[in-house]
Amino acid sequence: MRGERIFAGLVVGLLLGLFGYLPLVLLWQHFADVPQQQLYPNRSFTSFGPNPPPLTYWISWAAPAAVFVLLGLVTIPSRTGRQFALPLVLAFLPVAAMVAWFWISMELFFSPD
Repeated sequence: MRGERIFAGLVVGLLLGLFGYLPLVLLWQHFADVPQQQLYPNRSFTSFGPNPPPLTYWISWAAPAAVFVLLGLVTIPSRTGRQFALPLVLAFLPVAAMVAWFWISMELFFSPD
């Protein structure tokens, strides 16, 4: 039974990272009125120039991930919850980070030439 909970946590974490994280971030940005980002010039990956994205933009990406991690940490005292939630968080974080990296880089730096 333990292995099934761990496997289920991994699968749910991967699916939430791939299909749940981005919609949650976009909803957060919509309802929090996060301003639309400007497109930064080509080859400017090291500098945002004089007008960097506001802090609310970065918070809109970090807060949903922090909520998932916090929910996972809350279940640590329960053995059954820990067997499901810890693998969920460990699978969710790298996938969500990859999704965030891809989306942010496309949103801020991609310009078809």
